[in-house]
Amino acid sequence: MGNLFGISSPFASAINKLVQMIWARILWFVCSIPVVTAGAATTALYEVLLKMEKDQEGYVGVSFLRAFRDNIKSATLVWILLLAAKVVFGVNLFYYAVFGSSQFAVQRVVFAVLWLLTVTLAGYVFPVLARFENTTAGTLRMAAVLAVRNPGWTAVILSVQLLTAAVCWFFLYFPLLFIMGITGYFQAVIFNHIFDKLIAERKITETNRRHGE
Repeated sequence: MGNLFGISSPFASAINKLVQMIWARILWFVCSIPVVTAGAATTALYEVLLKMEKDQEGYVGVSFLRAFRDNIKSATLVWILLLAAKVVFGVNLFYYAVFGSSQFAVQRVVFAVLWLLTVTLAGYVFPVLARFENTTAGTLRMAAVLAVRNPGWTAVILSVQLLTAAVCWFFLYFPLLFIMGITGYFQAVIFNHIFDKLIAERKITETNRRHGE
């Protein structure tokens, strides 16, 4: 019984990892408050969670803030581009869906597809940015290719993200720091699986990876 609750026990390790997930999410929440920095915060969060899944995270606070600083320019640019696209497509979709007549059915479908594609791209782009060095265009292209080539995982990732958002909205954001830390870790497991498979198949070379990984 003592081994079950010992410092080195699986139970203690699981609790420690859960606490680290929550701590990483708190940092993400604080660093996302200005909104414009949400992209850098999300990239930093994924960098920590991707390493955490491999037990390589080190000190979560230090790792998060270093990743946030290193990605502030590139991630902010990507975030602004994606946010602008989601707003434009979302507003047009809302307009044609609510105020448009039946003759605007094509426009509704087009903007619905564009909005969904943007959301899908956003689901991949920050993990890609967290793990690989690339240009902005290269990061967006790589995220798009991975989303298309892994339709099953893409569906799972989108489902998890939408479910997380729905739960947080329903409970007025109370479980935000807890639920999002756990679901973020679950997504990190999936992304590491996708990335490691590509690296093993030499479709992505080791020189494309960030230093220290």
